[in-house]
Amino acid sequence: MGMQISAISFREHRELGEVAWLRDYDRGLKLAAEQGKPVLLLFQEVPGCSTCVRFGQDVLTHPLMVEFITDRFVPVAIFNNHPGADTEILHRSDEPSWNNSVVRFLRPDGAELVPKLADRYDALGLHDKMAAVLAMLDDEVPGYFRLLGRDLLVEYGLSKCMTYTTPCFWSGETSLATHPAVITTDAGWVDGEEVVQVYFDPREASRPVLDAYASAEGFNPIESRGFELDREPQFYLRKNVARRLPLTPAQRTRINLAVPYRSSVADLLSPQQSAWLGDTNLKRSSGEDAYRRDIRQSWPKLVSQLGIIEREN
Repeated sequence: MGMQISAISFREHRELGEVAWLRDYDRGLKLAAEQGKPVLLLFQEVPGCSTCVRFGQDVLTHPLMVEFITDRFVPVAIFNNHPGADTEILHRSDEPSWNNSVVRFLRPDGAELVPKLADRYDALGLHDKMAAVLAMLDDEVPGYFRLLGRDLLVEYGLSKCMTYTTPCFWSGETSLATHPAVITTDAGWVDGEEVVQVYFDPREASRPVLDAYASAEGFNPIESRGFELDREPQFYLRKNVARRLPLTPAQRTRINLAVPYRSSVADLLSPQQSAWLGDTNLKRSSGEDAYRRDIRQSWPKLVSQLGIIEREN
């Protein structure tokens, strides 16, 4: 008896997150050949231990992660604790049964593109592997997915935080955002002074380097204790209809920079976000401060109002 061909998702199994997975390995390879996509093959314990559930709920539920997987891969799930066809694929892949989450990345002929993701259960690990797959295929990593990687640095505590006094924190946000190491900016107050709080990638710039850049712009470092967010952070984004979109912190920082310079925001948005931006019903379906909410909460709310993109495969 063959595996299911229909897709399944978190509605049946929390270990699978919100990705719609195929359950037929050979069918997945065939679709990959037809669509010109690689296969993202998840070996998962279902029902699973707490590690497997966390991988599904923490890693495979971020809206941009889910969209990227769906858009750029053919996702196939193999249950490593089920008999029958699942066990057959385990043996063919030399994967153990009853194991924690493992992800492989395959060409349509089944050949492995990059080393598998194993013994690592965080979103940043999966993000970096998928970016490596696109690089292997000479396929450009879209801007929104690069920004997601930077957001994950902040989420996992791998970024650094600095706060700078500025004559005007609205223009200060855009000035600081131009530095390539800066991931996010927020306008606010410390002891009555206008400041901008930034998170930056320490791999791209040290604190002294960023301090020197800020000083050249007329800004000075200050202790961030007592930082209070202003009522209108990302001032220029607030003037744009994109404020009604679910956005990550890195996205809203880059869009806030793009708007006053009249730069395109297309590469900063996912296909779904771009579709919503062009929807005439966006204004009545989403609040003006949607961009400030956690994307994991604001995304499903907008889906319920405007629906999702139907892709032709």
